Amino acid sequence: MVVERRGDNNSLILIGMYFDINRTIDTDLQKIQEILTHAIGTVTIFAVDSNARSTTWHDVLTNKRGMALEEF
Repeated sequence: MVVERRGDNNSLILIGMYFDINRTIDTDLQKIQEILTHAIGTVTIFAVDSNARSTTWHDVLTNKRGMALEEF
């Protein structure tokens, strides 16, 4: 879900995403990149359930999906 709110002098983009564990994470990362390209100069907030694990965000292990997000 992507919602853009435009005001007189500003805009806000809110994104809610679910990364299905059965789909390659690269597809979802490409979608994020497309949104970021569109949103240059705009306040953008992402809420993502990525089905990824990483010690970067204090999980006990890192899986392949977590590594992909760390590189992104």
